[in-house]
Amino acid sequence: MKNIGIWIWTGVLSIITIVVSLGYYASTQTLFFKLRDVEVIKRRETRAKRINLDEFKKLPQDDKLIPSRFNYSINAIFVYPNDTNKWVVLCHGVTENKVSSIKYLNMFVEMGFNCVIYDARRHGNTGGIHSTYGFYEKYDLETVVDYLHEHYGEDIEFGIHGESMGAATVLLYAGELSNKAKFYISDASFSKFADQLTFIFGQYSRIASPLVLLVTNLFFRFRSKFSLYKVSPIRVVDKIKQPILFIHSKNDRFIPYQQTVELYNKKEGPKLAWYPTRGGHVESFNRNQQAYTEKVTYFLENDVGWEVEKNREQDKH
Repeated sequence: MKNIGIWIWTGVLSIITIVVSLGYYASTQTLFFKLRDVEVIKRRETRAKRINLDEFKKLPQDDKLIPSRFNYSINAIFVYPNDTNKWVVLCHGVTENKVSSIKYLNMFVEMGFNCVIYDARRHGNTGGIHSTYGFYEKYDLETVVDYLHEHYGEDIEFGIHGESMGAATVLLYAGELSNKAKFYISDASFSKFADQLTFIFGQYSRIASPLVLLVTNLFFRFRSKFSLYKVSPIRVVDKIKQPILFIHSKNDRFIPYQQTVELYNKKEGPKLAWYPTRGGHVESFNRNQQAYTEKVTYFLENDVGWEVEKNREQDKH
C-alpha cells in the first residue's frame, strides 16, 4: 500500500509539473511571440503590388512618437492628402506592423478620407514588453485617437478599422472606453481570447487544453497583470451603438469565422456582415479587393452616412 501511495503522489506531481510547464511555455509564446521583420513585410506587400512605398512617402504626412500611459512611445503616422475632416484609424494584426495597414490606407484615401496608421504595443517602432491582444492595446488606440483630435481638429469625424488582434482591440475600445467614432470595421476578430487559445491548444491536446488554459492565465496575471478572460469582445459588443461592419473569411483556419458570426448576432443596432469564401486569415482584402472596397463603400454610404468619392483613380488619367 505504501508503494502504491508513493506512485500515486509521484504521478500527481508529474502531472502538475507538466501542466505548469506547459502553462509557462504557452504564456511565454503568447506574450512574447516572434514578430515579423519590417523589411520582410515591406517586400511581401510590395511584391504583391498592394503597396508602393515611394508613392506612400509622397503623401502629406506626419510621423510622430506619442507618449502612452504605460511609459513607452507609440509610433503613428498621420496621412492627410485630402481636404476633409473625416479620418480613418487603422489597427494592424498580431506580428505585423503599420506597413501592413498601408493597403487599407490606400483604399480609404482613394475614397476621399485621411488616415492614421500606427504600430501596436510591442510591434514595429512602438514600445512595450508584452502583447495582450487588446487588453492594454485598447488604451493605446485611445491615446492615438486623443492625439488626432488635439492636433488635427476637434471637429474631426473618424472611424476605426482593425484586422485580427487589431479588430479585437477596436471592439474592446468601442465597448469599454469610448463612443466617439462614427463607425467600426472588424476584420477577422476573435469573440473570446480564451476560446481562441482553447482552439489553438486543442490542436495539440484536447484533454489538456482547459487545464493548461487555466494555468496559462495565472502566468498572464503574474507576468503582465491581465486576465485573458477580460479580453472578450463578445462581452461588450452589444454596448457599441455605432454601426459595425463585420468581415471574416469563411476559410480562416486561424480564427474560425463563426466567432465573428457570434459577434454579429450579439451586436445591437446598425450592423452589416460579409463572409467571403476566398482567402484565409485576414486575406479578405488580398483575395477580394474589389468586393472588399465595394462592401466598405456600401457600409459607409448607407450605414454611416459618409459620402465616398468614386473613380478617383480613373480621373487621374
